[in-house]
Amino acid sequence: MKIGIVGFSSPQFDQETARVLLEKKLTKIITDMDKSSIEIVSGYTNIGVPKIAYEIADIMGLKTIGFSAKKALSANCGLYPVNKAIIYGKSYGDESLAFVDYIDILIRIGGGKQSRKEVQLFKEKNEAQDLSKLLFEEEVEWYGK
Repeated sequence: MKIGIVGFSSPQFDQETARVLLEKKLTKIITDMDKSSIEIVSGYTNIGVPKIAYEIADIMGLKTIGFSAKKALSANCGLYPVNKAIIYGKSYGDESLAFVDYIDILIRIGGGKQSRKEVQLFKEKNEAQDLSKLLFEEEVEWYGK
């Protein structure tokens, strides 16, 4: 089971609420599942929602996958020490379609244009399925400009 997690990739949001919402949702999804079969897939950066997702995954003993474009390798925010990295494309957003194709479930916690684009791609990919079991979206307060 590959669970994709997207959202804000900067620290200017309500991180405490984001952490609580994400932890609750992940706990509900993975209950009664074999933890060794679960991958948490996010944007590879060591900031924002991806960092929170990876920290929760580490606490829960889940495998972490960093999925990003080559640009992340030179980003100022650093890279989270994931179990596996998948680099696709050069610029942020180049990886969106490959990311969506890779995952089975998508969780969005806040986020901007790229997160919302990935939600739309996920909806299109899974249009014949019951999205209420595959897609989970939560808003959190944004403090940036």
